[in-house]
Amino acid sequence: MNAPLPTVLFARQPIYNRRRAVAGCELLFRPAPGTPWDSVDGDFATRQVMLSAFTETSFRDVCGHKPAFINFNAGTLEAAQTFSPDELVIEVLETVQATPEVKEVLRRCRARGYRIALDDYQLADAGHPLLPFADIVKLDYPAYTPAGLGRVIAALKQAYPRLQLLAEKIETPEDFRRCESVGCDLFQGYFLARPEPVHGQHLPSSRLSILRLLAELNRPDLGLDALADIIRRDPFISVRLLKMAGSAHYRRSRDITSVQTAVLLLGRRRILSLANLIALTRLDDKPHALQALALARAELCQALAGELLDSPGPGFTVGLFSCLDAFFDRPLERVLDELPLHRSLHQAILHHEGPLGLLLETTKHLERGDFSALDWPALQALGLSPAALTRAQQRAIEAAHAVA
Repeated sequence: MNAPLPTVLFARQPIYNRRRAVAGCELLFRPAPGTPWDSVDGDFATRQVMLSAFTETSFRDVCGHKPAFINFNAGTLEAAQTFSPDELVIEVLETVQATPEVKEVLRRCRARGYRIALDDYQLADAGHPLLPFADIVKLDYPAYTPAGLGRVIAALKQAYPRLQLLAEKIETPEDFRRCESVGCDLFQGYFLARPEPVHGQHLPSSRLSILRLLAELNRPDLGLDALADIIRRDPFISVRLLKMAGSAHYRRSRDITSVQTAVLLLGRRRILSLANLIALTRLDDKPHALQALALARAELCQALAGELLDSPGPGFTVGLFSCLDAFFDRPLERVLDELPLHRSLHQAILHHEGPLGLLLETTKHLERGDFSALDWPALQALGLSPAALTRAQQRAIEAAHAVA
């Protein structure tokens, strides 16, 4: 199967400081070719940019270890807290009203270390009701006369000395020098750099499985163990949760060997936020037959591991993730390199190394009905007899049927 051609995931426009060094990048939504701009929902645009930046590209490659400025309106502010405050500046759109609900969300965001920027500021004074929550104000430079720009900067600096002032829509060297002379700290516009498209491939998912996942996630009686059990059966969600758990914001001292571990690290609230985010982005489905194969393989690997290990969870992960090349239309090694998997799992999936690698290899032989290829001496050395193999197959069949 040929991989899909790269598409434009979003556009990136650098933000510079007074030394003309890059201080961050604004990530801008770009619709699919032929899609009218006026048909694009703002909430969808924000979610799509976040998913593309943080899960479909290497964020550090895109932004060069600098923070990403992403637009948010009132409906998407909660979703911002799914990602690391070290990597994200929450850019509040000028259309957002200063309701009590918005103020409460911004208060929580700042308490967790997020920086807040107010977009397209055009007021003549420091009277915006969201200024107490802001760290950065993006001044809409063309909206001001030279005298008016000086007055608003002086008012903002006097009322909120800690604010950084960003002049946006800087189109000429004269614009840059004028904004620099009156005290702006950051600069953005065509004079410095135009938005540059970032290409990649949208990672496909099963919309049906995501909707089923959300239905299960919203059960009020759902515990963490049941939550992990639901999530690990969906490779699209599992991959993103593991990537989140392995990011700088969530990393812990112990290795992540299963979705169960990732769920415990992230916590229920962040999982629900990320799951809702993914479900609302209208991604493409994969064939049901592929999902069924991946689930059957994962269940059998887990059942085999259950004959040998106290915690069979890594067996499910090895079986499920061995199918990721088909789910994401990318070489398996490339997909795995993007995940914070323990080296033993990585080697088991790619090279069939170690006990889990032998169990994966055995599972693949059983899928093809190639019983003569089974390495019985190695299996028996692990303690897997023909009877144990039969028991594992039966458990896997029952488990797969239970979630089909």
